[in-house]
Amino acid sequence: MNNESIAADPPMYAAFSIIDEVDRLYILICNTANGENYMDESLQSLCNDDISLNFSNAVISEIKRDFISMFVQENPFMESHFTYTTPMISQNWMSFPKLKILDLSENNMRRTNFVQLLSNSLYFLDLHGNSLSNLNLNEKGKKLFALNLDENNFNNIKYNGYSKTLSMAGLKNLHYLSVSRNEINTIESDAFRDNNELLFLNLSSNDIHYLHPKTFANLQYLETLDLSINQLENVPQISNETEISTLCINNNNIKKIISHTFVHMPKLIKLLMGMNQINKIDVNAFAHLIVLEELDLSRNMLSSLPEGWTKSLISLKYLDLSDNKFTSLESLPLTNTLPLITIYLMKNSLEYLNVKYFENLPQNLTINLI
Repeated sequence: MNNESIAADPPMYAAFSIIDEVDRLYILICNTANGENYMDESLQSLCNDDISLNFSNAVISEIKRDFISMFVQENPFMESHFTYTTPMISQNWMSFPKLKILDLSENNMRRTNFVQLLSNSLYFLDLHGNSLSNLNLNEKGKKLFALNLDENNFNNIKYNGYSKTLSMAGLKNLHYLSVSRNEINTIESDAFRDNNELLFLNLSSNDIHYLHPKTFANLQYLETLDLSINQLENVPQISNETEISTLCINNNNIKKIISHTFVHMPKLIKLLMGMNQINKIDVNAFAHLIVLEELDLSRNMLSSLPEGWTKSLISLKYLDLSDNKFTSLESLPLTNTLPLITIYLMKNSLEYLNVKYFENLPQNLTINLI
């Protein structure tokens, strides 16, 4: 067990890996040297088919009207990897009405005029590793299933906005969203009101200090929420019951877990809270978490836990308390009714081991002390 962010966890990347399962990814290259009529007819014919475009790491700084047609090659339709800076300007934008998958990741794009190229049927959009600070897809994103915006320069997430803002309006089919490693410090309480289909939300490695209880209230199907590596001082409260099964709030500034903190997250299976500053946990902090299997409290400031703190944790299998301040096992009350398989207690200053303590533990339990 560890406190690593799950930004690279399978759910998000599984969504984008579908790109690799398309027969082949083709980049449209049109030969303008053979005449405008040929270019127009050939390109328009191709654009009317379902297509996928991969311009990842193509050194693109800006996209203009003739983004595709400016690449002059002998073959009108080929796959290619190329270096590209700024194309010549033409009069009209060439749209792609059946564009399903677009990868513009790892370029140097700052502007979002590429949105005019997009179709209303776009399904996957990968823009990670750019320099974008605002994005408003609106109608262009109404069928979007997955959006990757990691490693950009967004400051805010709002329902609708422009300056330094990711706008979530209109993204009604969005299931996977990753906005890790940005500069987000503000998320408006109604930002996700159009996004009730979200299953996976990654907001790790930002500068988030506070989240309004209504922020995730509309995300009734949300299963994975990653808020690791932020500046949170409290576990975010959610006003409505959710389907969240994985919550990552490791590497924040949380000091205590109050009573009934997770009352609206009863389906939690995996809870990561390592590398905070937690020194106190209320006896009823984990009430309602009857299906929780994995609990990470490593690298905190805990020296004791209250009697009965595991009362609701009837499914707990893995408990990580490594790198805390425990000096005796008696300050860690557990019962043999727990289905625990493994406890991690490394890097605690345990002064002695009382044999009687182990008599009250599950018979097949493994305790890692070294």
